[in-house]
Order: sequence, then C-alpha cells, then structure tokens
Amino acid sequence: MLRHHTSSLRHALAGILLAAISTLLTGCSDEIADADVAFVIAATPPQFESLRMYGAAPESVATGSRNTHAPGKLHQGCLAIISAEGREVRETVILEDEAGTPFDLDVTRTSDGWNVTSDGLTPPSADPVAFRTRFTSCVNAIRDKYAADPEKAPFH
Repeated sequence: MLRHHTSSLRHALAGILLAAISTLLTGCSDEIADADVAFVIAATPPQFESLRMYGAAPESVATGSRNTHAPGKLHQGCLAIISAEGREVRETVILEDEAGTPFDLDVTRTSDGWNVTSDGLTPPSADPVAFRTRFTSCVNAIRDKYAADPEKAPFH
C-alpha cells in the first residue's frame, strides 16, 4: 500500500511540475513589458473588441510579373473587430511605410478587461518607442479607415 501512495504522489508532483514549467514558458513567450501592456490597454479604443497585429506580405505585386512571390520585407498587418450599433465590423489595414520588423500582438476584450499577448513568431520589439509608435499607427489607420465610411459610427 505504501508503494501505491508513493506512485500517486510522484504523478501528482510531476503534474504540478509540468504545470509550473508550462506557465514559465508561456510567460516568457510574450516578451511584452508590463508598461507596454498598460499602454496597449489605455490606447485601445473602447469600440474595439479585438486587435491583431501580424507580419503581412506586401499588398501589391507588379502586374504581369512572373514571380508571384514578390521580394521584400514583410509589412505590419492590423486587423480589428469593432463593435458598432449592435454588430461587429472587421477592418484590416497594412502599414507599408513603417520602419523596422513587424511583430505579432493579440489584444482581446475579456469579461474582466483586456488580454494582451504575443505568442506569434515575432514578438513586439525590445524598443518600447518603436512598439508604441507602430501600435498607435495601426490603431489610427484602422480608425481612419473605419471613419471614412459615412455609414459607420464615428469614434469618440
């Protein structure tokens, strides 16, 4: 009977250890400073239900080009789901003139606030100024595109 208790204890400890390691790995993969998370939460418009930033291929490929895989760097893609007048609207923009490497970021509204993660291949830059500038450019481009359609509710 003692042997059975020891085996159960080992399995329980192994489960706890695995959960602890998983938590550490998840925490490390985000690579987002607490100050940057606070900035994202404060700068995300209340109309946004979610915002996804990702590396995107350039939108235009030369017409008649034999090479469909255009050379060049990735651009910053931004996708927001916006809640407006009881419906959800999807807006996407590609920031082509942003300097630096694009990054992955997910911002999702939850029942108790916001969830900000970066579990993609390219986490936000170690440069907080570049990160915040690109985030702000993304939000502003989506707001401008959304507001340009007169049928859509304007941002406050």
